[in-house]
Amino acid sequence: SPTMRPVLSLALCLCCCALAECQRRRVEELPRLLFRPNFTQYSGYLTSSSGSGGSRRLFYWLVESSHVDAATAPLVLWMNGGPGCSSVGGLLMTNGPFLANDRAELERNDFAWNRLVNVLYIDSPSGVGLSEPGPTDPSELNDNATTRLNLGALLHFYSLFPEYRGRAFYIAGESYAGIYIPLLASAIIDGGHRPGLINLKGIAVGNGLHMPYNESAFKSHRRALTDAMGITFGNVSVLELSVGSNGSEHSQRLSVNEYNVAHPWYPGSEADGYPGLNSTGLSSFLNDRDVQSALGVNELTLQKFVLCHDDINRIYRKTERDVLSEFVTLANHSVSVLLYTGALDLLLPVGLTLQLLERLPPDPESGQNVWFYCLRRPGYGLQIGGIQRSYLGGRIRYRTVIGAGHSVATDRPEIGLQLLQDLLEPSRIWPQSCLQFGSENAEVCNGQGRQFGQQILLLGTLLVLCFKGTAA
Repeated sequence: SPTMRPVLSLALCLCCCALAECQRRRVEELPRLLFRPNFTQYSGYLTSSSGSGGSRRLFYWLVESSHVDAATAPLVLWMNGGPGCSSVGGLLMTNGPFLANDRAELERNDFAWNRLVNVLYIDSPSGVGLSEPGPTDPSELNDNATTRLNLGALLHFYSLFPEYRGRAFYIAGESYAGIYIPLLASAIIDGGHRPGLINLKGIAVGNGLHMPYNESAFKSHRRALTDAMGITFGNVSVLELSVGSNGSEHSQRLSVNEYNVAHPWYPGSEADGYPGLNSTGLSSFLNDRDVQSALGVNELTLQKFVLCHDDINRIYRKTERDVLSEFVTLANHSVSVLLYTGALDLLLPVGLTLQLLERLPPDPESGQNVWFYCLRRPGYGLQIGGIQRSYLGGRIRYRTVIGAGHSVATDRPEIGLQLLQDLLEPSRIWPQSCLQFGSENAEVCNGQGRQFGQQILLLGTLLVLCFKGTAA
């Protein structure tokens, strides 16, 4: 059966694990790192198969927890989308413990997700990021093949790191990971891998593509942004904005960065395949031979690292259906589902996910509730993060995020960390206290002294941006 193929491929890959590069490999020294990390990290390759014949080697990077006991902390698998975008790029630009600067150096990320959990990053499918290349044809590059590839790699990970077996496990990601994640989570359930091996507890997807592009949702969001911000978009359709298109040309026609309409457009970004984002420092870092040696990268098979691989995106056979049934199945198997969207994202706007979820009856007590996050500055405390709706008794939650675009953890890192905490604790209504990051910025949120005047203004802006024409 399809779910058994990764198991068979895992058995084959165990033979190759007698080779040094297939063993768990600790990262001892990382060049250009501007601080000394207080956590353990591993990197190397996981072997799997997409089902079309032959083994594939996907690059992984595991960063263990820095502020919680790594021996007991949950494991989170982070996935970037595209298709064709590197999850290792997400580590170094989004929610990892290091952030690559313009000088190709790694600075500390004060809101890294590994403060709370152990985080595993896997570059998938073959040829993405630091993973070894595979066949570039639609039989290999499609959702079913990628699901088998990801499941096989995950099973190989558990064979290399048996201490994680049975521990709480979550999958999170953004953009086209809105397809990757529910399909992988469903394969875990269908394959009978829970709970002794892969103890799947929840999934989270930010600004996800969960269904084919919809022109009406795009136009509704475009009208709301035009009214609220006075932006002129020109005559561009959502299909022209699909990932992998000529982003520079379309952004010039739009006069706006479609990944975050409040951010300037970076015209040199198309060389790295991620429109509107300056990732030259990241690419320079990961293409450095000393860095690749420290990470155990196979230099004989590695092509030049790019953040997003345009050729893979162009060839990849994208989904022709939505994944609502997978979300419902996961919720019915006690897997918490958290979906969220940055309000300033034009590429995959709020209305796209709302249109999918409107096929489910909302929880009676859900309404249009606000949700909160902790602003870790003296005297601030709890702040409104956006609007929340819930479905199926709270097992599926959807949130909008004020002030964020396509990548919430990049644009609003404090909110990104709050979303992770809420994924781990789905029954909590709002934060009872801020995370303790140290005496220099520790702040206890006791619910007093909230500046509601400012928050209501922000909430009003959010409603205009996100819910105009959607029964706000």
